[in-house]
Amino acid sequence: MSACPNCGSAKLVFDPHSGELKCAECGFVVEEGFIDTGPEWRAYDEEQRLARSRAEPARPLAKLSTVIGRGGVQGAARRAEFARLSLIHAAISEEERSLKAGREEISRLTSALQLPQRVREEAFRLFTLAQRAGLLKGSSVTYMAVACIALACREFGIPNPAPKLCEVAPAEPSRVRRSYALLLQHLGGKLKLEPPSPLKYLPMIASKLGLSAGVQRTAAEIIRAADEARILLGKPPKSIAAAALYISSAIHGEKRGRAAFAEAAGITETTLRKRVRELMRKLDVYVHI
Repeated sequence: MSACPNCGSAKLVFDPHSGELKCAECGFVVEEGFIDTGPEWRAYDEEQRLARSRAEPARPLAKLSTVIGRGGVQGAARRAEFARLSLIHAAISEEERSLKAGREEISRLTSALQLPQRVREEAFRLFTLAQRAGLLKGSSVTYMAVACIALACREFGIPNPAPKLCEVAPAEPSRVRRSYALLLQHLGGKLKLEPPSPLKYLPMIASKLGLSAGVQRTAAEIIRAADEARILLGKPPKSIAAAALYISSAIHGEKRGRAAFAEAAGITETTLRKRVRELMRKLDVYVHI
């Protein structure tokens, strides 16, 4: 109402004590129980009005975090429900943190070893599957990341980089092997895993020993002959590659010590000696070593 119905005056005032709207001219009560929707403060000039009408800026949404609490929840059933929601929220947050940490670790390690992008992406996928399967319980993010990279390399037929990964990470080889075995046990059936060929290891071992391309070619021929004779079955591919190179280097007159070959391949001298003898006997090859 904008005017007094008694005298027609437009000077209406609100009495905060009685809650009444009155006419300032004749005192007529225009409305009782009137609710003042204005501010709770008073201003006597424009400067005070502007100062008191301003509020602090709203807090940025980015600074807020959603946490499900239990304060003020009434009833045992509702308290139990809120407790359950809090646990779910905490579990999801932990899973997100683990996945983020795993991706960062995989990116760091694959970059350090200059592994292909396809290996990185497959390792990401394997880590996610491992997380969903609950395989990270009892295993650190780093060890599972190393295991995922090693398994991804195996899928693509890339020589096992685990020893180098353990150096870069750093990580204990025994714990990496446990994580790898766990990963293989749960996910191996879903993957296409071909036994790595000894041919894949020839360039790596030969480069460490400074052997010529001719030595590598002859070693490759020895490996193919061994494959046709089914000598490779159940044998570690690195030991076969090292033995073939050892024989080939003797043929080409580029002999190196047995210890140097064993170290370059990451195997023992005993294993190397056993493979060399086996290849020479079954392929009817003889060189003076």
